[in-house]
Amino acid sequence: MPADVQQAESTSAVARHIASVAARLFAERGFDATSVRDIVEAANVTKPTLYYYFNSKQGLAEALLSRPLAALVDEMRRIVASTSDPVARLGAMLEAQFAFCRDDAERARFAYAVFFGPNSSARWAELNEYGRALSDFMSETVEALVQSGLIAASTASRCTMAARGLVTVHTLDFLYREAELPPGLGQRLVDDLLKGFAARGDAPDAAPGWRRGELPR
Repeated sequence: MPADVQQAESTSAVARHIASVAARLFAERGFDATSVRDIVEAANVTKPTLYYYFNSKQGLAEALLSRPLAALVDEMRRIVASTSDPVARLGAMLEAQFAFCRDDAERARFAYAVFFGPNSSARWAELNEYGRALSDFMSETVEALVQSGLIAASTASRCTMAARGLVTVHTLDFLYREAELPPGLGQRLVDDLLKGFAARGDAPDAAPGWRRGELPR
């Protein structure tokens, strides 16, 4: 392996290690209560090393939450633009949020700690904006289910809440109870969800993957 490649991989490993330690401490103690000294001592690195990779504690927060959450919002936007079938679209949305947790569990624990923590912190306000965007995408997709005749308009808000609840329950079980979060879970959950909310008598014959009186299995 070329020396420059080895150096790049080593550099990346150091940055990932610092970020992982910081995410764990932020989740356990809170972002404001965790100092740079706490992070470097737990990671067994020096302050200049942390500053080299992340510039500051704020830079760490941006690397752990801001940029990944912005990427998740972009992925949801891509799903909306590229998936016309609202059933498949909602499944892909759930799957994208599960993938965010699978990719970095410590980062996801930090995100939940901020979201369910005091709403006076700058971190909470930022995270809430991303959460609102994700919720809006899901609401729009549930409305597409209504327009397709797959669920009744009167159940749309409850269906959206149930979908959001499924994401929260399954990710929390994965992060804190060592439950599995297997690929494909998002679509299976959507199929099960629509068994309860489907407008059986009104579902159009032409709806993608559906026929009158039939539900996905």
